Amino acid sequence: MISVCIPLYNYNAVPLVEALHRQCRQMAPGEVELVCIDDRSTDQWRQANAAIDGMARRVLLEANIGRAAIRNLFLQHTAGQYLLFLDNDMKVGDGFLQRYADTLADGPKVVVGGVAYNRCYNDDAHRLRYLYGTTVESRSASERNRNPYRAFMTGNFMIERSVLEQIRFDESLHGYGHEDTLFGYRLQQEGVPIVHIDNPAENGQVELNAEFLDKTAEAVANLALLYRRLGTDHGFCQSVRLLKTYERLRRYRAVWLVAALFAVLKRPLRSHFVAGNAITVAQFNFYKLGLLIGCLRKG
Repeated sequence: MISVCIPLYNYNAVPLVEALHRQCRQMAPGEVELVCIDDRSTDQWRQANAAIDGMARRVLLEANIGRAAIRNLFLQHTAGQYLLFLDNDMKVGDGFLQRYADTLADGPKVVVGGVAYNRCYNDDAHRLRYLYGTTVESRSASERNRNPYRAFMTGNFMIERSVLEQIRFDESLHGYGHEDTLFGYRLQQEGVPIVHIDNPAENGQVELNAEFLDKTAEAVANLALLYRRLGTDHGFCQSVRLLKTYERLRRYRAVWLVAALFAVLKRPLRSHFVAGNAITVAQFNFYKLGLLIGCLRKG
């Protein structure tokens, strides 16, 4: 059995559950179950998601526990041998569940389907998130399989229950970002194979430029936390491009130079990103590097 696991938080997931429910009815009885856990959404969103109850089991938490802990919690509320995780803002096409089910004959440990972005978000207001998503995240299975652990993402993946029971998400990470980075690295450490397939879910909540910058700051703070904890682990630092760059700067004693340059450019860059001007990934990577240096200097 596949247990489809959807963490809910302040988003209307009814269309996603409806699409999955239709696909479940096309499969053998008992082959798939749908389970949603609400991470203490506001009453407005809980009411909006009430329609889910007729199609999936919905668990309501009384306190918010965060992105990492809620994924571990699905072990207590599901029965499937495989757990298929989907972010609540995803959109899935026809045959989505069947394509995952078709991989089970090979006895996979972890299968990652990928993510796609709708071209309608390629406008000034969403340009930063759209650019990052289409350039960095939305890649074919063949591209992702070249470096399967670095390409691991939590928005659309399936994992064997026994693997998640052994390697849990790190619940000390709160807020947005890099729980997938650490989990992918732990899978690599334990030698758990990852298979990437072309079965993308579409990201249906592409943030405005300013919103994505705020979430990026959260993610960088989480990465700084991981670096303080795992900075002596050369393998981990080499597996994260931002940390790899930071380590190179340290080696050449050039951290101060980037920090000084970032102090001058931080505000103009943020304004540039928010306006949705001619943005490049290189500019955004420099911005993240500056944020990381700032986090690490705070101690």
